[in-house]
Amino acid sequence: MILRLLRSDFKKLKVGMWILVFLGPIGIFGLTTLNYMLRYEYLLRQSDDRWMQLLQQINLFLAPALLLGTALLASLSANIEHETNAWKQVLALPISRVKVYCSKFIMISILLFIATVLMFIGTWFFGSLYGWEQHIPFKEVAINSFYPYFAAMPILAIQLWFSVTSVNQGTPLAVGIVGAVVSMYSYGGPEWLIWKWPLLQNKWEIPEISVLLGIVVGGLIFLTSVVHFERKDVQ
Repeated sequence: MILRLLRSDFKKLKVGMWILVFLGPIGIFGLTTLNYMLRYEYLLRQSDDRWMQLLQQINLFLAPALLLGTALLASLSANIEHETNAWKQVLALPISRVKVYCSKFIMISILLFIATVLMFIGTWFFGSLYGWEQHIPFKEVAINSFYPYFAAMPILAIQLWFSVTSVNQGTPLAVGIVGAVVSMYSYGGPEWLIWKWPLLQNKWEIPEISVLLGIVVGGLIFLTSVVHFERKDVQ
């Protein structure tokens, strides 16, 4: 049943949502290209490790772009039902509310994962263009690409929750935009700040802790939102 719901949700996807999935990585590499065009010599002087320097620069744009993309995809996905007043029709079907909600969550997770895979491939391609005399650090590229995705799970859970339960999408979008801005200035911020976790920065200097926190807290928020959605009267 969940696969049928998922297939139905994917059929409802608007072209703009697919464009958003590809536009995110393209925008990040566009900004990174501009950054390297303007400050290439300066950036090379900062570290002898060219690849690690590149990953740090990409991460500056990756975290806010990921959070903003999460907010937009969650809002657009929920708004498909809000615009057509289809929530009551969907929930009137002999389908578990939990499965309806899980389908939305899984669909957005898949869209974000596609964007994450594009980030991995794009980083590999972008760094290779410079022909630095270093082996490509595939492990570090994978960490920089995939870890923020898992660390951002609490944001995905919150944004979907707000978007599904709010007819007016202004509020969840405002929360998403503020969260993306906060992430840009959260270096050195408190460890409990969930918008900081996709930066993979913490006082222990162990990125896996940010990932673990993201998965555990994201799971708890998701379970809470499922219980709330199951009991809520949806307009």
